[in-house]
Amino acid sequence: MTRSNQLDRWLTAWSDKITSWESETGQTFLGDNRLEITNRDRFERWLDKHNHKLELIRTCSSLMAATFSGLVLYLVI
Repeated sequence: MTRSNQLDRWLTAWSDKITSWESETGQTFLGDNRLEITNRDRFERWLDKHNHKLELIRTCSSLMAATFSGLVLYLVI
């Protein structure tokens, strides 16, 4: 699937706006430093930084629990 020229121009325009904002303010748009400028404590910033890893752990543990529950149900019946 290819992108249209209109979408390419729109994305390029927004990218240019973001780049100019970054150079004017000295901040990074959606960069790592966005976690440092909030009022969150250290633990909340750590959770935000490792959110995807925690989601993976939660998904794997749910899968293991479902597998073991099915195994126990199979052995009992």
